[in-house]
Amino acid sequence: MRAGSVPEEFQQPLAHSGWWLVLALALLAAVVLYYLAVILLTRKRRPVVEVETPWVPEPRDLRAESLAEIDRIERAVHRGDVPARVGHQHLSRTVRDYVAEVSQIPADKMVLADLKATVRSDPRTRPLAMAVEVMYPPAFASEEEGKAAERFPEALGRARQVVTTWT
Repeated sequence: MRAGSVPEEFQQPLAHSGWWLVLALALLAAVVLYYLAVILLTRKRRPVVEVETPWVPEPRDLRAESLAEIDRIERAVHRGDVPARVGHQHLSRTVRDYVAEVSQIPADKMVLADLKATVRSDPRTRPLAMAVEVMYPPAFASEEEGKAAERFPEALGRARQVVTTWT
């Protein structure tokens, strides 16, 4: 036997065509694509959930609203549309409502005695109690007895002071 020769009982390996490999890979890819298509096309779709954004009211500037209300009351009294006595009542309601809305103090439901008693526990209420004390006599007495028109400018000043300085 020679060094480079192969005995006859051995055969050289058969060469296969390259198309068989391409065909095998194509069949494998087809099977994978088939299963992917079955999974994707038959699964249930998730419902599209539209999230509603909750309605949020515009922030209010209570101080500006209350000061505007005090200005409106002042104009109405000066024009003569509203008597000064009624103007005192409206001023009292406006400052009490403002304090009640911006704090935990139920000033809109308190009488003068309650406000004065509250001053001991909460010194912030002193200007409110003083303002209501100025507004009470003209608001509940007759026009002449309470001197509503004379005391109205002081009541306006106290009302504005309460609204602008309340913390």
